[in-house]
Amino acid sequence: MKIRRILTVILCMALLPVVATALPVSASPAAVAQDRDHDWDHHDWDHDRRFEGRAPAYRNGFRDGFNDGRHDRETGRRWNYGPNYKHTSGYRNEFGSKDDYRNEFRHGYEEGYGEGYGPRR
Repeated sequence: MKIRRILTVILCMALLPVVATALPVSASPAAVAQDRDHDWDHHDWDHDRRFEGRAPAYRNGFRDGFNDGRHDRETGRRWNYGPNYKHTSGYRNEFGSKDDYRNEFRHGYEEGYGEGYGPRR
């Protein structure tokens, strides 16, 4: 019985460095950022609570801006609103005025781009 207990203690002591080195890697900022980006790949933009009470134009602009901002950051490009900012997508007649849609879309795009790109370097 005593030998079994001694072997268990030795085994635990041998595994401790392995476990201790694995924990910081799994919780590193890079790992968390990768997971956060992966979550956005499958984000349900239509049911995001931040967009409750907002016009569809804002949601569409935010989504396009977020994707463009993230793409620019990942490819090393500087902060710059792309062609999607000027070419507002998703408009339908039922949304009302095209000018109002464009303004709301661009507002959402700017905010989404900033969130997707992250802090300016």
